Amino acid sequence: MRKTIADLTRGVYDHDAHADLADRGFRRYHPFSFDFDSTPLSLAEAEDHWDEQVKQNHQENRAQAIKRLEQQYGSVHIDSVIKNVTDLGPKSMSLLAYHNQFHEQARRSFVAGLYYPALVAACALGERILNHLVLDLRDSFKSSVHYRKVYRKDSFDNWTFVITVLTDWDVLVDGVGAEFLVLGELRNRSIHFDPDTYHSLREDALAALQGLNAIIAKQFGYFGSQPWYIENTAGAQFVKRAYETAPFVRTYVIPRSGFVGPLYGMDFSQGGWQHLDYADYGDGQLTDEEFATRHRERDPEKVVSRAMIERAQQEPRRDGGVYK
Repeated sequence: MRKTIADLTRGVYDHDAHADLADRGFRRYHPFSFDFDSTPLSLAEAEDHWDEQVKQNHQENRAQAIKRLEQQYGSVHIDSVIKNVTDLGPKSMSLLAYHNQFHEQARRSFVAGLYYPALVAACALGERILNHLVLDLRDSFKSSVHYRKVYRKDSFDNWTFVITVLTDWDVLVDGVGAEFLVLGELRNRSIHFDPDTYHSLREDALAALQGLNAIIAKQFGYFGSQPWYIENTAGAQFVKRAYETAPFVRTYVIPRSGFVGPLYGMDFSQGGWQHLDYADYGDGQLTDEEFATRHRERDPEKVVSRAMIERAQQEPRRDGGVYK
């Protein structure tokens, strides 16, 4: 019997059942679960050389952004709030995981002028991310020389050791280990007593949050140097076939992905985005490069839509039909 996503209870999200799909060779995992905040970009002043219509639209958007900040933080210190948001910069796009909520809380503390809580929170979250990575992934590295040092522990506070372990396991994206070390130095100087902290509180909090944001963007982001994503697929990211079994990808990326072919569509309903796709792409295999080409050159008329699915539901099912 030919097995397709139409036969699965959760379709493109039935991750444990995708290994033996008949058209597996045509599909790749497409993550679509993210967190970001671009408010700081809206607060920049309009440039004199901009077209008048563009300038007017930007000024209207800026006024709306400031109004939202006043509603959230009050109007008494709104100038400081605007400066803090602007200096902090955008919150980079990230997979939804355990860190998002705490990251947002730390950023809000900084915006509100609560610099020490923001500093401590950023440092603590850095340590929490390191611990999660080791604890979540260690069973995938039982043959590692490090396993006997980590398999019984419930937490780790030696950042250098943890970074070494994760680097040797090839978990960390290039540059993330160095970012963690810098944040670790800030953590040691700020959490352990150092009177100089009083004189550099805002500066240290800003550096910690920006460093944390860079770590999250590189390790959990979508449009960076992550080696597991197929190149040349503008506007979307797809997991390379060879990385589907990589421990980090299997643990964090795939559970937040739909298993789709190049003609998939997206639909916003019930408060979130859903993948729409054909039930069966047929036999054969696409390399990652071929998948990227088909995605770039796909015919918009053949991209699956809600209307297409509704039409198909009125007709007898046939092989290759669309499926939600």
